[in-house]
Amino acid sequence: MIDETLLLQRVKAGDRTAFDSLVDRYHREIYFLALRFMKNAEDAEDVTQQAFLRAFEKIDSFRGDAAFNTWLYRVTVNLCNSRLRSRKETAELNENTRDELSQDDSPSAGIIKQEASSAASSAVESLPEKQRLAVSLRVFNELSYREIGEIIGCSEQTAKVNFHYGMENLRKKMKQNGTL
Repeated sequence: MIDETLLLQRVKAGDRTAFDSLVDRYHREIYFLALRFMKNAEDAEDVTQQAFLRAFEKIDSFRGDAAFNTWLYRVTVNLCNSRLRSRKETAELNENTRDELSQDDSPSAGIIKQEASSAASSAVESLPEKQRLAVSLRVFNELSYREIGEIIGCSEQTAKVNFHYGMENLRKKMKQNGTL
């Protein structure tokens, strides 16, 4: 596998095949990030393509202060939020991006799990934007607080605080709904 720094240098020099390598490397991550925000595969794919197009067009503005994937996540999150704002929708996590429900002999167990998952998605959706982003990026993308801070435009400490309060608010909402 080619070193990312070398790939980025080649992309900045105009090498499109190097950029194709970056797309291959990060397409899946970016698609699933977009899918959690956009709620459907078609919109997620559009945002993913837009994110890579924007990254290619703006590659010279990538200074390397953060990892390339962190920068690409930020581009993707900005595009998702812009699209959602233009449609005046609230972003919610897509249940299809969650781990598949475990198979159970009882159909009622599957329904209960699905209802709990839906309640959790609604609770996450209702969080303030920075808390929602911090929780989503930490839980589903397993990003560090430093990376989350870079993506949502705050310090590492503020990212930790947003995550903490987001999780606290989720617990409260889940208890109120009787799902915790």
